[in-house]
Amino acid sequence: MLSARGLSRHHTEPLLFRLLWKCGVRVRPPHFLGFAQIAGVYGTGFACAWGVFMWVLVWSQQGLDFKGVALRTAGAGAAFGLMMAWFYTRERREFALPAWESFSQEERTG
Repeated sequence: MLSARGLSRHHTEPLLFRLLWKCGVRVRPPHFLGFAQIAGVYGTGFACAWGVFMWVLVWSQQGLDFKGVALRTAGAGAAFGLMMAWFYTRERREFALPAWESFSQEERTG
């Protein structure tokens, strides 16, 4: 249904969600999540990856303490999560997507 409305597969099934689905996590596609859910999923995923990346390459050599690492990581994760939530919420409205509950169980599982 999403591809029929002009959205590509990589856009409707982003890497983070494909990884979650492969790990057995049952989460709706991002266009069908609420604002807070999108912000939480993307913010947490980004914060974990970016925090580790920055720790290995920069912060460990700067001697940054745990509090500084946690604050920077949480801030970056929150900012990224909010941006992605805004993006998907805007697209849900732009493409006039129906509520997830309107799909039958067969349509949900593909």
